[in-house]
Amino acid sequence: MKLNRIITAVIASVASVGLLAGCSGDGKGDSEASGGAETRTVTDSSGADVEVPADPKNVATLHYAATETLMDLELPPVGQGSYQEPTVPKDWVDELSDIPVVAQEEPDLEKLAEVSPDLILAPNILEPDMITQMEEIAPVYQFTLRGGDRANWQQRVQEVADAINQTDQLEKLDADFEAEQKRIAKEYGDAIEGTKLGVVSSYEDNSAYLWGSENMVGSLFTPLGFDWSAKEDESIKKYAKATQGGNKSGIKEPEAQISMEVLDKSLSDADIIFVTSNMRGEYDELTQKMLDSAVFKDLPAAKAGHVYPHGKATIAGYADAKYGVDMAEKAIRDYQKG
Repeated sequence: MKLNRIITAVIASVASVGLLAGCSGDGKGDSEASGGAETRTVTDSSGADVEVPADPKNVATLHYAATETLMDLELPPVGQGSYQEPTVPKDWVDELSDIPVVAQEEPDLEKLAEVSPDLILAPNILEPDMITQMEEIAPVYQFTLRGGDRANWQQRVQEVADAINQTDQLEKLDADFEAEQKRIAKEYGDAIEGTKLGVVSSYEDNSAYLWGSENMVGSLFTPLGFDWSAKEDESIKKYAKATQGGNKSGIKEPEAQISMEVLDKSLSDADIIFVTSNMRGEYDELTQKMLDSAVFKDLPAAKAGHVYPHGKATIAGYADAKYGVDMAEKAIRDYQKG
């Protein structure tokens, strides 16, 4: 697939403006001849060395997993991947609604060129041909979305921060979040010691999606003092597939889609079940259908009334992580009542 003439014209226009702005005629180096923009080389998740602006001003993100980190750092992108309003913090909605959407499942190259990015943050699930075409617009840095490191959301956040040269600013967010986890563990640790936790979602009819202790949610909730459902981890090892969700690494991720027929065996030892919700504590239609099923209602945690929304299972940044931990604290308080 080739860039169409409209996209090519936009790129050419942007390039010509940059050349005119940078032609000082004083014989200085490339960085000054292009308007004084310095560059640095970073290694992205694909192993590629990417020359990026040292201080990027117009960053485009192709997936919300990168958008949230920029918003956490108060550096909103000029273009963004699609998102659903209830899955973002309420106080970001107005600002995000004003940022052009330049990618759905695939990038829209014309829209991407129109926002004139100086850096593109792309998830590591796109085809090489698409990466090559986007490189005609701006440098492309691929961050980890799927694969063996998927569960380490803090690594992904660090990758995005490194690409935009903001790792120092990230340190306070990380310190504040870990301090909150430690506070909850200290305050409620004795009450939940030995309590087994399971986490489940639903993305397809008549199925459930399991999230294991080694996944993103594990990094949120295990430090609070929970044990994890051994049955859930066993089911994930049995049913996980290396090809799910665009994963190209060949490595099985610590999550798995299962049929409802085996849900009872997968969460039968859980004392508490956290169910994936949006950032308003609401369930979507498929999740509610799972909750209403006879199989789910027969689980010991459901019978005891210990089923709670926890927010997102795919953690995009510290806003998601903090919401999940806040929801967990509310659940712990309810669980203490018996």
